[in-house]
Amino acid sequence: MIYRGACHCGAVSATYETNAPIRLRADGCSFCRTRGVRSASDPDGKLTLSSTQMLTRYRFVHKTADFLICPLCGTYVGTMMDSPRGPIGVINVAGLNIEEFRNLPVTLTSLEGESPEERIARRVSRWTPMTLNEGGRS
Repeated sequence: MIYRGACHCGAVSATYETNAPIRLRADGCSFCRTRGVRSASDPDGKLTLSSTQMLTRYRFVHKTADFLICPLCGTYVGTMMDSPRGPIGVINVAGLNIEEFRNLPVTLTSLEGESPEERIARRVSRWTPMTLNEGGRS
């Protein structure tokens, strides 16, 4: 299946391809909790984020990934990092307003206490291969 969405102002759009059952997660950290984040990923899927502007990047705690934020409307759209598999990421389906996911159940997760190495290993095994196009360039 192919799912599409965009941030509040439309400057960032997403295409998420997956054949896996959709399992949404909500992390209990303050960043995700205060933004109402609902995350999805599939290591066998494909994610493309395209933005008319250069995205704002925010790193915190272990500083192992870039949290991507629309510079125009401030919507958190996803997170990405480089990996041995190439760029991988997770999307915020709530921030990207993906209609098909609106009423799906969400599993609350806690990633507190993960070491940087554990966090990277989890991401490499679970996150989606992704392409990021910024500033109107591909």
